[in-house]
Parts: sequence; C-alpha cells; structure tokens
Amino acid sequence: MKKKYYAGIGSRNIPQDIADMMEELGYRFAKMGFILRSGASPGADTAFELGATRGKGKYEIYLPWENFGKRKGPGYINADNLDNKGQAEEIASSFHPDFKNLGKEGKKLITRDTYQVMGKDLKTYSRFIVCWTPDGCISQRYRTAETGGTGQAIGIANHLMIPIFNMGIDVHREKIANWLNKS
Repeated sequence: MKKKYYAGIGSRNIPQDIADMMEELGYRFAKMGFILRSGASPGADTAFELGATRGKGKYEIYLPWENFGKRKGPGYINADNLDNKGQAEEIASSFHPDFKNLGKEGKKLITRDTYQVMGKDLKTYSRFIVCWTPDGCISQRYRTAETGGTGQAIGIANHLMIPIFNMGIDVHREKIANWLNKS
C-alpha cells in the first residue's frame, strides 16, 4: 500500500479557531492513515503535530537543525544531516526571492520546507498542503511578505501542481469546517 503524505504547515501566529481546526485535521488525517509532514515551528506546525500525535498517527517533522523546537526522537528528521541537502538547498534557492542574502539559519529554515513538500528523498511528494497564512496565498505568483516562510512550501507545491488549501481563504476554511462537521 502506497503511503499517503500531506503537509500541515502555516504561520507561527494563527487565530485560536484555526489552531483548533488544524489540530482536529491532524487527528482526523492520522486516523485516515495520512502521514503528516511539518516543521516544528510554533503555531500551525505545532497544531497539526498535536493532532497527529493525539490520533496516534505517523509524522515526518523536518527540523532545520538538531533539537529545533526542543523536538527529538522518532519522526523528527534533522534536514541539515540529509545526504541530499545540497539538492534541497538548490531547489529552495530557486523559489525564494532573496535566498542568497539569507543568513545560515534562514537558509536552513527555508530549505527544510522543500522536504515538507517533496519528502526526504525529494521524489515522494505530499498529496496536498493544508495551511493558514494571513494573506490566503496559494501560489508563488501572489506570495508576499505577509505569506511568511510558508510561502516557500506554497511556491514549491504550486510549481509541482500539488493542491493547496489555505484556511486564510474563506471558501477553503468553510469547506474544511463543513468536512470536519460531517465526519
């Protein structure tokens, strides 16, 4: 059976109702056998991770460096130690508007987003992205400073034609809420 991956990501500062929905989505997706990919940041990443954990689901949490967010153990992957990190960084640089001017830590944070979308081997893509950004971004073209770091994963996913559901868009949030209420 082919594994089912999704990326549960988003801004660090999210409204509480969005955090609650993300945690519930993480739980429901875990019960459905989906494997969460995320990045251990506060806010959206943590909400999805809490839900996946509560649902006893599997996850791949990509850390930009060892012990990021005080996370360690099975399911936590130090992206900086992966053999293909050079290739992941090259991909990341092609989607970030100012990658060359980022500091060392900034480059690591942005590079780990590549893995959230493309997987540890950079070939096993997430089936879809669920996120929240204040600007409701769903494509590289409309990425703004307000999209934040989540824009990196959005840009890559959009290029790969992976569906993106941004809960910052009323219609997306309503469809997700309706699905949660029906199931």
